[in-house]
Amino acid sequence: MMFALLAGAAFAADAASANALVPALYKDKLHFGASVVLTEKVHAVVPDNWVAQRSPTGTWEPPPDYVLGHESEFRVGYLCGPSCKPPEDWSRVIEEELLKPLHSWSWRVEQEEKSLTHRFITSRAPNGVVEIVRVTFKATDGKALFCHVRLMPEGGGMGKDPVIDKLIPAFEEACLALKP
Repeated sequence: MMFALLAGAAFAADAASANALVPALYKDKLHFGASVVLTEKVHAVVPDNWVAQRSPTGTWEPPPDYVLGHESEFRVGYLCGPSCKPPEDWSRVIEEELLKPLHSWSWRVEQEEKSLTHRFITSRAPNGVVEIVRVTFKATDGKALFCHVRLMPEGGGMGKDPVIDKLIPAFEEACLALKP
């Protein structure tokens, strides 16, 4: 019981950290809350005023008439190794399944971190779409946990969007709070 209370406090602090990065102008439009997703053990900080989707599980979309384009999305889930067994090289699987488009010639990587158990990237397309991906994994596990955010400019995108630029840090913080 004590662990559950401590874990709950930690996730509330993670949500507070993401909320602290939402500019005052958008506080009524974007608010993060701690949530249990996928399984009872997977906790994420998600936009709690976005609409949870039935499929795929762990996906949220902004409500209608939002400050971001309608194809924006916040998603958490599992990436499975071949046959859901530990792959020889998680980096290759993660690159192929989640990051390859963000490293293409037309996208600009704005931030990237790599370690033996973690990948994190923020990348921007020429039309202003921003994608944020965070993946955590263990070499011995058959699944990797990910957070994938797509921020679509209002109106479909025609270059850099100042609204998205102001919200990126809050979404990055929310993805970094993902815990198995």
